[in-house]
Amino acid sequence: MDTTFNDCGANEVSTMTTLVIDLDGTLIDCNSFTEFVKHLFAQLPEARLNIFSIVLLRKLRLITHLEAKRRIVTIAQKHLQKVNIEKFIDKLSTHLRSSLQRRIDAADRVILATAAPEIYVIPLARRLGINEVTATPPDGAENRGTVKLRNVEKAGVTFDRDTVVITDHYDDLPLFQRNTAGHNILINPSSTTLMHLKMAGISFTVEN
Repeated sequence: MDTTFNDCGANEVSTMTTLVIDLDGTLIDCNSFTEFVKHLFAQLPEARLNIFSIVLLRKLRLITHLEAKRRIVTIAQKHLQKVNIEKFIDKLSTHLRSSLQRRIDAADRVILATAAPEIYVIPLARRLGINEVTATPPDGAENRGTVKLRNVEKAGVTFDRDTVVITDHYDDLPLFQRNTAGHNILINPSSTTLMHLKMAGISFTVEN
């Protein structure tokens, strides 16, 4: 799903530096959803049993990651107050890679493209001064792989020589494959991710 906070002038994207950036393991040095589950467990004692049950079902692979995510988000929507979301954003902000914040500040257009749920991604983006987000909605497809690419393209990104894609994981291979004219950057990638991109013949640079 694409969420735009204001009119970013998509028709001018070809003359602008466009940054498409992932969240988990990229813009921040942790898994935001794992941290969100911990935050919920601490903030919502009345929901701890439900949260624990969902985590256990996922650990036993009796439900998918997406289903677990949906159930956790449903609990958060029901019980969590706005102030609790802001507290969580405060925590996530401590995991921000400062070098990438500088890239965000320097870009003409920035899209935060992540599989993490909208419930905290959208307020986090606002906090960081990012005007556009594609994230996983409460109901609907997980925003990863080809779904993420489709949503980024729906936002008007044309992937020209001024487009920069930054991620840490081969899940974003479709974005890299589409961005052949632009610049692809991997942040602290695993050996598996490096292998996948090299096998796909993707041109990229690595940053830690």
